Amino acid sequence: MVKILDIYSGVAMNPLSMKNMEKLVGEHVFLFDESDVLGTFSVKSVTQLERHGMDDLGRSIEHFTVDFQGDGSTHFPDGHYHFKHPKLGEIELYLIHKKEHDYEVMIDSQNTW
Repeated sequence: MVKILDIYSGVAMNPLSMKNMEKLVGEHVFLFDESDVLGTFSVKSVTQLERHGMDDLGRSIEHFTVDFQGDGSTHFPDGHYHFKHPKLGEIELYLIHKKEHDYEVMIDSQNTW
């Protein structure tokens, strides 16, 4: 899990939280693979999934999907890719091709801080 230190509070924050990802809706992210094939995706939506929230032990669970619209310049098959955005930094995520130029990433993580 990627953690970034919030310089204002000194507290570690999760750039992949649902709250942070919702801020990217309507914005563009760059996507590239190990061969430096580059694409530009628009963040279409962020959807909360069933397990999102607190578990039985009181731990915070992040469980949601992020839907993207590809620019159509390149097809990206299912696999690991690097996503880059000024608010997100650079993060490797597993991308699922849904149809045509529609893609999805599922986030399922437990906050430990």
